[in-house]
Amino acid sequence: MPRCRRSLAAVLAFAACQATPAPEAPPGSLACTLAILKTGPRTEPLGKDENAKVFGGHFANMARLAKEGHLLLAGPYGEHRSDPALRGLFVLATPDRARAVQLAESDPAFQAGVFRFEFHALVTSAALRAHIAEELALHEAAERAGTPRKPGEGGRVYVLVTAANGAAVEATLAGNPAVLMHARLDGTKGFVLLDSKDVAAAKVLLEPFAAKLGECVLDEWFGSGSLVQLPQRKA
Repeated sequence: MPRCRRSLAAVLAFAACQATPAPEAPPGSLACTLAILKTGPRTEPLGKDENAKVFGGHFANMARLAKEGHLLLAGPYGEHRSDPALRGLFVLATPDRARAVQLAESDPAFQAGVFRFEFHALVTSAALRAHIAEELALHEAAERAGTPRKPGEGGRVYVLVTAANGAAVEATLAGNPAVLMHARLDGTKGFVLLDSKDVAAAKVLLEPFAAKLGECVLDEWFGSGSLVQLPQRKA
């Protein structure tokens, strides 16, 4: 079984937040920034009204970023995660770290101290632009019909695999129907979205490949149900 560390930060080196050049994307790939949302510095709990305002603003800001073409993928981590501080993630459509920080920090929940961010360069050939375009179309259709979708509606649990050796993961899991997205983090690490209902099921799925996969971390993550169609989408 892949050795799963208790802290995602042990695999995703925080040095990635330094001012290093973003890896170049191969032809046909997207060069993006992964912003990992973690529990922020705020210690005082939000009151009921403030909580509604902050998280209402959080979801509204995500919708704005998606409509403007900046946010390609987003969702919260699930119950079984490698680090209790993990809250969610954004995939932002820019490899420019300063611009990604600016976009992420427009989040009212960050501004309220509820979240902090950890940033990583992400390159993928997955058709994330086509995916978010379809999601936006579904939301707009629901609004026109007078039945706007609530945050998380139509979503489900997946499993994220974060691996120290991205090349090994890509070679080992190439063509595996459970893999919905391959990505590289910070040039060398692997980041895979698995069509798996929970970590336990993902461990069973990955067991035959354990020796080749090497060091990795598994985290449950909640995203749009339409992500199962991601491999069939055209960039």
